[in-house]
Amino acid sequence: MTAANGGLPKYLRVAAAIRRQIADGTLRPGQPAPSGAELSRATGFSTLTCRKALRTLIADGLLVPGPSQNARPRVADPRARGDERDLADSTRALSAGLAAARRAAGLTQVELAALARVSVTTVGHAETGRTWQSRRFWERADTALGASGALLRLHDVYRAAGAAHQEQRSHSDAAERTVALPRPAAAPPAVADESASPDESAPPAVPAQAAPSRIMIVWTDGTVTTVHPPRAREPRG
Repeated sequence: MTAANGGLPKYLRVAAAIRRQIADGTLRPGQPAPSGAELSRATGFSTLTCRKALRTLIADGLLVPGPSQNARPRVADPRARGDERDLADSTRALSAGLAAARRAAGLTQVELAALARVSVTTVGHAETGRTWQSRRFWERADTALGASGALLRLHDVYRAAGAAHQEQRSHSDAAERTVALPRPAAAPPAVADESASPDESAPPAVPAQAAPSRIMIVWTDGTVTTVHPPRAREPRG
């Protein structure tokens, strides 16, 4: 059905309203978007129409799916690193795979929990994106649901993405711990003492074996200064 306002379908009008909320900061990166039911109450359109609007925004990249099938989508963060997106995608795939396999087997969460010898809460968490369970749980679930290793493959992808994310975070934390020194004001040029003899005014020689080849200083303004220690003076003939 086409709306009179601008000839846009209803679902695109709902999508446009959400776009405006993202643009003006009402909805921020990482924040859950309104559910289809909430949008339906706010706009007067059907829940199906509002859910179509949400799917359109996910396809456009403005929203990302929630951690499980029934979770609300979230506002995409354009600054998110690739490892963060990979971890989020693999988490959703693992949770959705478990829920889909359970429904295909005709089991409830209670029945799957009994077969896997875990609590119903554990199964519920696994299906809603809180995938902290050990690989042993996923082995039991895969066997109980006759998934032929599909859940284990999804779990291995998820663990690999988690390891890559943790490694990237470690690198980022190490970079943030780099010590930076404030850059001092420019010092006036040194004035040589003309009354002293050359040997008296010269700095003492640094033994070659004790001095580093160079020293690099990173200042807080981002500049780098390389300092070369003085060389030993040549003995006069």
